[in-house]
Amino acid sequence: MRIVFHLISDHNIPFVLLAALMCVVGAAVTISLFRRALQNEGLRRHGWNFLTAVSAGSAIWATHFIAMLGYRPSAQVSFDPVLTLVSILIAVVGSGIGFAICAKWKNRSGTIIGGGVIGLAIAAMHYVGMLAYRVEGLVSWNQAYVAVSIALAVGLSIASIAASHRWACGVKRHITTALLGAAIVLLHFTGMAAFQVSPIAGAGAGVDSGVFAAMALSILIGAMIILGTGISSYLIDDRTRAVSNEQLQRMASHDPLTGLANRRALRERIDAGFLSGEHFGYLLVDLAQFKAVNDTYGHAIGDILLVEVAARLKQIVGADGFVARIGADELAIILSGTDEDAVGIAYEILLAISDPFEILGHVIVTGCNIGICRAELAVTAEGLMQQADIALNEAKRTGRDRVFFYEEGMLEKVAARHQLETDLKSALENQEFRLVYQPIRALASGQTIGYEALIRWHHPTRGLVPPADFIPLAEEIGCIVAIGGWVLAEACREAAKWDNDKYVAINVSPVQFRSPLLFSHVTQALATSGVPAHRLEIELTETAIVAQGARVAQTLEAFRALGITVAMDDFGTGFSSLAHLRDLPLDRIKIDRSFVATAATDKNSMAVLRAVTQLGRDIGIATLGEGVETVEQLRLLESLGCDAAQGYLIGKPGAVEAASFKTSADPKFAAAVART
Repeated sequence: MRIVFHLISDHNIPFVLLAALMCVVGAAVTISLFRRALQNEGLRRHGWNFLTAVSAGSAIWATHFIAMLGYRPSAQVSFDPVLTLVSILIAVVGSGIGFAICAKWKNRSGTIIGGGVIGLAIAAMHYVGMLAYRVEGLVSWNQAYVAVSIALAVGLSIASIAASHRWACGVKRHITTALLGAAIVLLHFTGMAAFQVSPIAGAGAGVDSGVFAAMALSILIGAMIILGTGISSYLIDDRTRAVSNEQLQRMASHDPLTGLANRRALRERIDAGFLSGEHFGYLLVDLAQFKAVNDTYGHAIGDILLVEVAARLKQIVGADGFVARIGADELAIILSGTDEDAVGIAYEILLAISDPFEILGHVIVTGCNIGICRAELAVTAEGLMQQADIALNEAKRTGRDRVFFYEEGMLEKVAARHQLETDLKSALENQEFRLVYQPIRALASGQTIGYEALIRWHHPTRGLVPPADFIPLAEEIGCIVAIGGWVLAEACREAAKWDNDKYVAINVSPVQFRSPLLFSHVTQALATSGVPAHRLEIELTETAIVAQGARVAQTLEAFRALGITVAMDDFGTGFSSLAHLRDLPLDRIKIDRSFVATAATDKNSMAVLRAVTQLGRDIGIATLGEGVETVEQLRLLESLGCDAAQGYLIGKPGAVEAASFKTSADPKFAAAVART
């Protein structure tokens, strides 16, 4: 009660309120600066500790002297300027040491010691400041109140530091400020309750008006400058942090090279679109031959190319579109509007990307493929991006500069294809492949002269998988070399059991011809089975020649040197060239079934069939008609001078046990020959 009575009766309340306001502001700034010190290390921490000390010291000092200006003693008073300056140094240095201890050691001991030093600094500043307060009267002190004031300052300072460690954010963080402010205010007014003055008779009362005004102005200016410095430093750092955070957020959401959004930002944009129920299209763009550009011109040129591609895309899409770079050569676009709008933009992109780029004196020509999907066909960002991937892969399968729109059911087809890939990779190990043999017969004699080995895949759950379904897949995933090696070994092993001199023909994939293992597979199959080389015929398509003509020619020469015969399969389709017949060491030309099937009704097919058989005779290469299914087709081939035939009329593919290896002709075949 004495403290309250003393506060009301001996003080000017507006000054008390001003002192309290200064204390609260100073405590808030001090705690904010202290938290910055806690978040930093090294020299940066020392810098923040210094600002914390200046802010705390000025708050303590200004609170004390503003309150003292409002004190109404019954005697004449003055201020000692030296002790006044000493008091502020005590406040700054003492609180600085305390806060430094608390920042370095964040455990309980550091809190108690550091907080205690801060409390003692508050008390020391107050009582040194009271020594600077010169009164023309007898001064006495109530030791109990002095002790209580020091205890309050120390205890509340420790509590404030403990609270700052515990509640760094949220509403409770203000408790720290309140406790530090209470330590300063309660120390002052409890200490003032301990201060008793007995005036000397005849002496004046109060403070000289000039001294009062000068003191008040000095205190206010000094306090505002010091606190203003602390507040400004805090705000500047806060703004710097805000700018840094903005930069970090941009770095986290944008591609540093092109400035486009990155995959993370794309996911957020798609999620936002789904959340709002927006109807939009998603385009996935894949640059063609980007790796070749990097390898040929260097990564610097490749980087500039990406930047210019990004600029063209942004120009086409406009401000309403969203463009992101999500891979080395993949970009994604989100567009509002109809499917027709998305397709229209896609073709604009194709034209823009196909337009040559002039970069550092180089003219770069590239292209792209685009997959498109609609948001309503997916429920998640992951699903939408997966659909676009599927559409893009389909576009890439059909060639360059293609656009493909995702349709319902494609995901299931891709999943089935993936499962087929998985099964295919283990099919050889699980012994799921079988060979069947289709007879090849000479037209002149009607005798079977050989068999073509054809692979069949007996899947444990799917049943018989057609070769057209799994051979291209095996070539794509790279297991055709192993499968082809097995076919060579198995066909030669079976041929060794035949009690005749018929040859076995094996079709070799273009992928196998690119493999260095092919020659060793062939020689090993012959050596292991004991089949003479002249009984093996290697068939190849012109696709293999186009891919690596010189290398294929060398391989064929090596086969011919061993005595192996070589046949050109499916001649007349694909990349047919008469130069291949001239330059390659061929023993047989197999005319594609499409010409045999339509020659009787299509004059162009007839012309091709006649020309190839005549050309074969002229250059000494035997000819064979494929896909013979009718007697009429058989008679036509014979009339044109074709050497051999193969097809269902001659014999269907069958297992070794079911095949007839007799030298006599099939009765149907013999009858047809007899009628000619």
